[in-house]
Amino acid sequence: MTASLPPNITLYWNDSLAEELLSFLTGRIKCSETAADLTQETFLRFHQFIQTTPPDNARALAYRIAINLANDYQRKVKVRQTYNANTDLTDIEDIHPSEIPGPEQIVMAQQQLQCLQDALNELSEECRTVFLLHSVQGLTYFEIAAKLGISRSMVGRHLVMALAHSKQRLKASE
Repeated sequence: MTASLPPNITLYWNDSLAEELLSFLTGRIKCSETAADLTQETFLRFHQFIQTTPPDNARALAYRIAINLANDYQRKVKVRQTYNANTDLTDIEDIHPSEIPGPEQIVMAQQQLQCLQDALNELSEECRTVFLLHSVQGLTYFEIAAKLGISRSMVGRHLVMALAHSKQRLKASE
């Protein structure tokens, strides 16, 4: 009992058939890269098929495989376009930007913090104290005025001066 050898692929597939299929698929798909991929897939499926069943008409088989692959590809594209066109990303609750800052944001924040620290150190003691009591401790103008023994309008002036100076220094550092 002798085992039958698989047929030689070169009897059925050649460069001219591959070029014909590539040209056919390029015309049908309108994308040369996709057509080349489909031609390669056609060859693989063709080769797999002839291992078990030698074809009567190899050219017709190759074209049938190519047409089926092209149809499958076009269906996938149509489904993806339909799905993507109907998807409103604002409705998807699972997609959130990362809340963890990246290395660039961390370095930029550290630089801004250092610049703000330098700007505050350049202010007078009373101006810096007013700014810190209001911004960090959250005290009201009235509470700051009572604590430092100054008027509420002076508290406002100190805050305006501190904010303007800090803003100017941050802009200059950018």
